[in-house]
This record gives sequence, C-alpha cells and structure tokens, in this order.
Amino acid sequence: MKKLLAVILWLQLDWLSGELKVGQNPLFLSTQEGKNYTIYCNYSTASDRLYWYRQDPGKSLESLFVLLSNGAVKQEGRLMASLDTKARLSSLHITAALQDLSATYFCAVDTQCSPDAASLYPNLQLVGPLLLQEL
Repeated sequence: MKKLLAVILWLQLDWLSGELKVGQNPLFLSTQEGKNYTIYCNYSTASDRLYWYRQDPGKSLESLFVLLSNGAVKQEGRLMASLDTKARLSSLHITAALQDLSATYFCAVDTQCSPDAASLYPNLQLVGPLLLQEL
C-alpha cells in the first residue's frame, strides 16, 4: 500500500482591518492510500458562498465545488464538500485517498464589504492549500 503525504500550508487572510478570517484545519495531515480524510474550512463573517479548488503541480487552478447555501452538499468521485453557513464551516471529505488525488486544495469564501463601505466589492479569500503527495 502506497503512502500519501498531505500537508496543509495554512494561510489566514484578514480583510477590512481583520473583519474576515478564513482558515483550514488540520494544518498538517499525513495520509495513507485507501483511507478517508476530512479537511475543514472555517470563516469569520457571514457568507452564503464557499468554493473548493484543486491545483495539480504545473497546472492551472481547477474549480471543484461551489456551495451556495446552508446545508449544500456536492460530490464528485471520491471528493465530497458540504457547507454549514450557521457554523461558518465547510468540509472537504476524501474517500479512499489514491495517488490521483495528489494536488493542492484551496478553500475560498465570497464576501462583500461592510454596508458602510462606499461600494460593494466581491472579495474572494484564499485559504489553503492542502497538498497531497505520494511518499
């Protein structure tokens, strides 16, 4: 059985003097092929949109999931994402991890400036990445 190494390079971004914070948990994760794993993305401000991305080494960023409402669950292959807007939490579940899942994974939140801002500005906050590599 091959082993996979998953490393989350955690980055916390603040927007508008610290109003928005986004993070992934766990910070580091060692994985083995065939096992299940879950990565969590939490954020500090209300948002109804959360995005999961994947980037293979040397390739462009690829959108995995767009979660648009509380309780949303989407699945593709061995990846499943869910969103709990009340808890401000999303999870990305990997079922039976295999080498073809080796990539960098990002979580992002779509928010807007506070109501007292001069104009609304869509702001995509990256958190991430989760990197899966074969040992």
